[in-house]
Amino acid sequence: MSNRTELRDRLRVELGDEGTIKVWSDALLDDLLVQAGDWYSRLFPAQSTAYRDVTEGQRAFNVPAGLFSVVQVECPQGRVLPQEASGTVGAPAGSAQRQSWSIWGEKLYLANPAVGDEVGASKLVARVLQPWARLDPDVQWNGPEDDERLLVLWSATEAWAWLDGQDQKRGRAGRAWPMAARSAEQLKSEIKARGQAATSRRLEVG
Repeated sequence: MSNRTELRDRLRVELGDEGTIKVWSDALLDDLLVQAGDWYSRLFPAQSTAYRDVTEGQRAFNVPAGLFSVVQVECPQGRVLPQEASGTVGAPAGSAQRQSWSIWGEKLYLANPAVGDEVGASKLVARVLQPWARLDPDVQWNGPEDDERLLVLWSATEAWAWLDGQDQKRGRAGRAWPMAARSAEQLKSEIKARGQAATSRRLEVG
C-alpha cells in the first residue's frame, strides 16, 4: 500500500516530470490524487459490513457516515430482509406488516419494532458501499494495492488536460492534449482489463 506522497512520486514518473524544474506543482498533483481517490470510490466502492445492537422495540439505526448506499440488511444475522416490502404476515386477515427495511436520511428503519430473535448484540447486519479512505500524505491508503495504478493514470490524464488548458490560455498549440488522450485510453484499457470488478476487501465499520 502507498500513501499520497509515494503516489505523487509515481505520478511524476508517469508524467516524466522528474527534472529540477517541475511542470506541475506538488499541490496540484496532491489535489488530483485526492480527486482520483473520490473517482475510484464511486467506480469501485468499498464493500463494508456494519453491525448494530438491537433492543426490544427498536426501529431506527444509525448508518456509517458518508456511505453511498445500503445493499442488504439482515436481522437477525442470516435472515435477509426485503427493502421497503409490503404485505402481511400470518393469516390473510392479519394486519402485521412483513419485516423490511428502508433508508431515510442518515437512518436505517425497520418496518416493525424489533422483537424476538431480532433483539440482541450485533443482530442487525448492514452490507454497505462506501468510499475508501481519503488519500493522506503519510498514512497508507486502505484501497486495493493493485488499483493504485488506476489512481496514478487518472491523475496523469487530468494533469495533461490541465496543462493543455494552460497552453490554450497562452495561445499555444494543444501539445499536451495528445498525452491526455493517450493516458485516458490507457486508463480505459486497464479498467476494462480488470473485468469491471473491484478487488476490494470487506471492512467492518462502526
